[in-house]
Amino acid sequence: MHSPINELTGRLLKKFPGISLENAKVQAEELWAMPSFRISYVWTVSPNRYRSYERLNPFAAEYFAQGVLRRLGIGTASEQFICTAEQACALSGDFVVKFDPNGCTRNLSWNPGTIPTGWCLASRLVPDAASLFFVARRLSKTHPGRGGHDDRDEHAGRFYANFNPTPAEIEQMKLAMATDGVQYLSIAAARVFLGSTCTPHFGNILVTKSGKLISIDHTNAEFGDGEELKQMFHFIDRDSELCKILGGVASLTEDDILASAAKIPRHPACGSTGKLHDYFCQRLRLWKELYARP
Repeated sequence: MHSPINELTGRLLKKFPGISLENAKVQAEELWAMPSFRISYVWTVSPNRYRSYERLNPFAAEYFAQGVLRRLGIGTASEQFICTAEQACALSGDFVVKFDPNGCTRNLSWNPGTIPTGWCLASRLVPDAASLFFVARRLSKTHPGRGGHDDRDEHAGRFYANFNPTPAEIEQMKLAMATDGVQYLSIAAARVFLGSTCTPHFGNILVTKSGKLISIDHTNAEFGDGEELKQMFHFIDRDSELCKILGGVASLTEDDILASAAKIPRHPACGSTGKLHDYFCQRLRLWKELYARP
């Protein structure tokens, strides 16, 4: 199987000018050995990543993604709704509110400490769950944390102030958080299918005390041309467990796409959703075709 080690090595040398060629190549090989990196490769290092693909409406993208993920057996936030900025300001502290700080509806983000504006997407915190980042940094002590200070990290920490799993539960969560595990890779594959430009990481996946992963934050997605799917399948060993995980998406039907699209509210913030259904049915047909190839 072709492995773009040289390309990765070159990118690492550009990103870290002080690194030696030998160390860059070692790091590139380590990255390529990670199944989760290989699935998301086309988004994380593709030269077309920032090409001006048409973006999905972020409100519609979130609702549609949750519908698809649930049909794949992947957990999502259980309660969310669209509201005005005034309604968002009146919500209690157990809601995460996303909005476009520019007053549009193109880029939704969580901006703690900033007054909401325009249409907002409010999601209730998932009970008995915390982000993988929080668990790895604060509980299992396996993550060094981000450099510098991020206001969002501080606010997120407050969300999980009462998250106190037992030692046995922490061990169970650590097993579930494995980036080469079925749960994590299933989320990674689903996000590629959904065209999410926000690849899976320890900040956009939660883990419950019982060891179930929950995917969050699916508002940023693009209409791709299918070439990224062809590249991804080209990089996957057909006999690997990773390829079997891609079969989860291949098991979806066009009825699943229709039912997921039907979950998008008829709301001005969501815009027109007619194109979304046809696009994802076509994308699913391509995924099935690529998966079935020898």
